[in-house]
Amino acid sequence: MHHSSPISSISLNFSLLFLCGDSFFSSAMAGMAALEALTDRLYGFIQSMEDEGIVDYHFEECYNMKEANGSVLFTEIIPTYISDSESTLVHMTNVLDQPIVDYNQLEQLCIKLKGGTTCIGACRMAASCGVFCQTTAARSKEDCMLMLEVIKGDFFTLRNKLETLLELEKRIVTNDYQGS
Repeated sequence: MHHSSPISSISLNFSLLFLCGDSFFSSAMAGMAALEALTDRLYGFIQSMEDEGIVDYHFEECYNMKEANGSVLFTEIIPTYISDSESTLVHMTNVLDQPIVDYNQLEQLCIKLKGGTTCIGACRMAASCGVFCQTTAARSKEDCMLMLEVIKGDFFTLRNKLETLLELEKRIVTNDYQGS
């Protein structure tokens, strides 16, 4: 059994670098530059979402949690949030479609939706959920239906932005810097 010494390993690495020459370094530098450009684009996109009032600083904090918890954390949290929110919105719609509306159930569903929304920093939708909860107290089916449409509009806007953001993040995680 042959054990390579650290010195022979270092000289092999230097030999490879010498043989590869500038192409190795320029390729590595191009990859790093592409990664930096893609990361800048992602943070710029998050900033534009903040500027539009769709998310607040909690969203970037949520995104940055991946540094401590693994690079795929964000790409797992967001699809779960989207799926759970879609399901809750369908449930809320079904409750409102009943001849006799259970306003307590509607409020509980809205609190659930607001909780997940607040956790990721989606402030616009969280604010709409807060108004919806107040609307359920008035026991007006028509007002609740109108406010649910506002929440759905906020959600569709948020979901589209999140899906774009996920595509950027997936490219960063998978080292796909050449995509569009």
